[in-house]
Formats: sequence, structure tokens, C-alpha cells
Amino acid sequence: MPRLSQNKDLPTAITNLRLCTALQDCGAIGVANAFDKSSAEHLYVYDDGDLGYTDWIDVAPVFVSKCFVVTNPNNNIIALLPLDGRIITGPSVIVGGVCDGMLLTDKEMCLIEFKTNVSDFNYLTIIQRANDAIDQLWHTFDVIVKPRCAKKSKEIENLLSVDFYVVFDKDLEITGANSELMDLQLQFLTDKSHPLYFDDGKVFQ
Repeated sequence: MPRLSQNKDLPTAITNLRLCTALQDCGAIGVANAFDKSSAEHLYVYDDGDLGYTDWIDVAPVFVSKCFVVTNPNNNIIALLPLDGRIITGPSVIVGGVCDGMLLTDKEMCLIEFKTNVSDFNYLTIIQRANDAIDQLWHTFDVIVKPRCAKKSKEIENLLSVDFYVVFDKDLEITGANSELMDLQLQFLTDKSHPLYFDDGKVFQ
């Protein structure tokens, strides 16, 4: 999809964390060339298999069940950073896993991992993919992004609220795994002190 914004000025959400320099060793493309931004009230983020990285659109697509739906009632500027396959590609950096994307405002950081390619319900598969996603999300934040920002004297957790999302296809019936997924959420909150959600959307404040 074409960029939602043709204005390539960096939003303050990115400059506040010095993300361009913090992540400059992670891949060839860089944050400044890969980010997009929008203040639309509704945004649909998805894993684009053709592009090989995360993208978004501001009108509901036919594959909306595979999207992470952003609700932005205050029309804040939200930045999309496609991480896996785009910003974070260095062979030595990706060891341990990289989540698909990051949504960023001046107040919130949201990391997303799509598991929308799971096409049929199998309890063990759902739980395995959920655990894989958790590992990717946390490694991206705790090993890649957070320490690199800290080296630029930007302590993310003092500046933003941070949450994590695992996205399954909404049309996939995963209620049979709900109890185990809730246990994973609680364990994540206990161990990491950040919220984890198995959900397909977020309201940004």
C-alpha cells in the first residue's frame, strides 16, 4: 500500500526516543525511511505477505479479520514502525526473534505480533504460536529496542506506557484455548510488569 502520509517529517513520538539513531545498527533501511504516520480515527494494521513486513490502511479491507484495528478518537499522530523484515533485519540482531510491528504515540508504545496465518483451530498449535509470539515480542522490546534507547539516554518505561499484542485471525475460533491464554497473560504481567493482550485492536488515548 502507498504511504498514508506523504509528509516525511519525523513525528515527535520517534524523535523523543531517538529511535532513528538507536536502531540504526539493526538493518539497512532505517526508521526514517520505513516509518509511516497517520492521525486517522481508524487504522487497520496487517502483516503483508507480499511485502514481507507490516503495513496499514485507513479503510477497512476485505481481510479485516486479519487486521489489528486502531481506534484513534482524538486524532493523535500515530507512527507505524514495521520491524520484522523492514527495520530490524540484521542477522546478528534478529537472533531470538523480532515482532512484526510497533505503533507509537507521544504517550504509548504498542508492540504487535501477528499469528493470523494460523488457519484452523488446534489447541496445541494455538498455545505454541502464542508462546512463540510472546518470545518475539519480549525479545524485540527487552533485548533490541529498550537497551538501544537507553544508550541514547532514553528510558522508555519512564517516558511511555508499553503494551504487547498477539493477533490471531478474528474468524478463527480460539475460545477453547482462552483459559490457557489468560494464564499466559497473567504470567507475562507478573514476570515482565507489562500488559499482554490476545486481541485484535486497541483504543489509543
